[in-house]
Amino acid sequence: MAAEPLYLRVKRDLAARIDQGAWPPGTYIPSEPDLQQRYRVSRTTIRKAVDELVHEGRLAIIHGMGTRVVPQHLSLNPAVLMSFTQMMTTQGIEPGRRRESLTTEPAVPEVAAALSLPAGDEVVRYHRVRTADGAPVSTNTSYLPLELFRGFDIRQLLDGQSLYAQLENVFGVVVHTTEDTFGIARADADAAAELDVKPAEPLLIIARRGFDKAGNPIEYSRIAIRPDRYRHTITLRRK
Repeated sequence: MAAEPLYLRVKRDLAARIDQGAWPPGTYIPSEPDLQQRYRVSRTTIRKAVDELVHEGRLAIIHGMGTRVVPQHLSLNPAVLMSFTQMMTTQGIEPGRRRESLTTEPAVPEVAAALSLPAGDEVVRYHRVRTADGAPVSTNTSYLPLELFRGFDIRQLLDGQSLYAQLENVFGVVVHTTEDTFGIARADADAAAELDVKPAEPLLIIARRGFDKAGNPIEYSRIAIRPDRYRHTITLRRK
């Protein structure tokens, strides 16, 4: 039986140390020379072990700084519609939110078109930063027709972690299906501050439309996500 390659032994030990908390998420592992001395192997072996962990999303090479431990990814396989909160809790991640703002405003043309409303109709605008285990993952700005909330206090939207759960349980509004359009944009100053990234860093952008069971649009959201904290998997099957 062939001996296990040295780089795999190093990789496995590095991964185990990360899992045990020797280097918490966001911190840096020792330098290549330090790892060479620790494992008594060549620089090539260390690089191959680290490269594999980078490829698997466990580490990230930050040029000029070192190799950083990547926080756990929030992973989505879109077979079933789940709220952001549900997605996190099913993966053992503690959901949170901060920097919330809830206002009403006239719908600009982009929002009006997405919600099939006349431009200028009043909508609810709900902005928040979503966190996973206390670290910022995304900014979410949701627009909802004000008409959905006649007779209700819209501030009740702030009472629960999940927007979809609050809509259903408090207001009787059910988001039955969603349509997501993906893109890339660079972080402006506000997004950079909210997501703890550098200005102009690329972000994953999702433009989401939510529909009720009859197919009427009832939600339009603009979501900006840190790509180092999110993985989106799509499975395609041949007919």
